[in-house]
Amino acid sequence: MDRRTSWLRVIACFMVVLLHVCADNFYVYDTRWASANLYDSMMRACVPLFFMISGANLLAKRESLSSFLRKRCMRILPPFLFWSLFYLCWRSANGETIANWAQEIIARPASFHLWYFYALIGLYAVVPVLRKFYQHGSSNEQLAFLALWLLVASIYPMIVGLQDDLACGHWQASGVPAMYQLLYFGGFIGYFVLGAMLAENRGPISNGLGSGLLLFMLGSAGTAIATWWLAVRSGGRPCEFFYSYLSPLVITAAYGLFSACMSLPAGLPSRRLAVVSDCTLGIYCLHIFVMQNFKLTGVTAAAGNAWITSLTTAAAVFAVSLAVIWLMRSIKLFRHVT
Repeated sequence: MDRRTSWLRVIACFMVVLLHVCADNFYVYDTRWASANLYDSMMRACVPLFFMISGANLLAKRESLSSFLRKRCMRILPPFLFWSLFYLCWRSANGETIANWAQEIIARPASFHLWYFYALIGLYAVVPVLRKFYQHGSSNEQLAFLALWLLVASIYPMIVGLQDDLACGHWQASGVPAMYQLLYFGGFIGYFVLGAMLAENRGPISNGLGSGLLLFMLGSAGTAIATWWLAVRSGGRPCEFFYSYLSPLVITAAYGLFSACMSLPAGLPSRRLAVVSDCTLGIYCLHIFVMQNFKLTGVTAAAGNAWITSLTTAAAVFAVSLAVIWLMRSIKLFRHVT
């Protein structure tokens, strides 16, 4: 375990919490919208960071196919099923009728944020093939892959999406790439390769704390400005177009933050950091439940000064989620689902 990836897990996890805490203030274009837009724009690198960590940990590793599948299944399937059932129980307790729970889990996430598991299942299925390419391909071939991914998954959808919907933009991932069978370079798979390359300091730009933080700030500021521009252009209608995890600006921010952390000295994490890092998957899964219960007591980012309450609410949700998951992990039975 590397303390750099441990820090990245913790940072990305808190970013997810703050992003979701701010969400309620984003959809109304009022005095709270500016804070929601800025915080949301800065936090958008969160999920890409998780994908990049997975790429850094998996693509350079040498193991048999059976070993890989066994480890990944044990890592993903127990928490996926546990938290899906947890949120289905919660929905059922709140009066929702769910006819077929097994069908519901297969068809869609039990809670919106659990989409991450569905994405990981598909991405892990590709890793054995992608790993061979990464381990035996040259740096130029890997950079060519990233260039095609950036074009197909990010730049083209952004340009076409803005043309198709002049008011708010509409992310368009098919069209020409589908016709030319270029969708193999689409989706989140590029983050895996990018994370693996940056972990070995073989990215297009060398890892550096200053340059990485600058890229993160430029990508985040660009996202906030572009989102504000869309809102103004659409007559005060908040638009999430540039919040896409595949937006060029979000990719820039994720690249920068990951690169900045990778520029720090490697080494084992402290005991406390390791404990929090081990809890991040559970925090990710639980925090929506905690956040919704906070709302019932009036603890939200919409109360008071949104610039401050967004941060304090996110910190409280993160802390409570961490405490619960830490307690759950103290029981051996729950370690495989958190």
